[in-house]
Amino acid sequence: MALISVRMLAPTVGKAALAAERARALGAIYARHGGRVRVARVVAGDAAGQIFFSVAVDDGKSLARVFDKAQADASFARLREEREQNPAGSVTGPEVYRVVYGQPQPDYPVILQREYTISRDKLAGALALLPELDALGKSHDIGILAGVPIFSSDMSRLVAAYFYRSTAHLGEAIDGVGTSAEFQSIVTRAAAFGNLTRSRVVMNM
Repeated sequence: MALISVRMLAPTVGKAALAAERARALGAIYARHGGRVRVARVVAGDAAGQIFFSVAVDDGKSLARVFDKAQADASFARLREEREQNPAGSVTGPEVYRVVYGQPQPDYPVILQREYTISRDKLAGALALLPELDALGKSHDIGILAGVPIFSSDMSRLVAAYFYRSTAHLGEAIDGVGTSAEFQSIVTRAAAFGNLTRSRVVMNM
């Protein structure tokens, strides 16, 4: 059972480079203590222009261990002090998600994330569609993951993530998969369980 901790950073105008530098430094700290880190930029859709920062671990014990070790790291303390003295943006999170289908795909640098509002009593019905969606994705070298929040300001969500090799790969998938009758059939059936509320594209920095 993988868990993913997510932060979003909205850089202050004129300090985007500093915000990105700090995000990478934070990522190095978490990676040093066992987290699988992704530092990316939202390039389209909801929160465009913000920095997407995630840490994936295998389970709750690993999440606690990585968090505690990172918090105790001297580099973390220095980074936090720098931020207090010279803020470069506003941070939301971390929020923590439980992966309910698939696995994080670190070798795919581009992700399309689609968020659905869904009640927990309808979650099983929505998840039952994922093997069909996964099979369609695999035929085009697309990785698929789904997660639900366990610590969040909005618990009525299901996040579906589609992993791509490049922006060109994403573009090809929009034409070859997104408009296909098979995909549209799945999307139509998914609407019976929840509402698609937002989407974004994030790309590794």
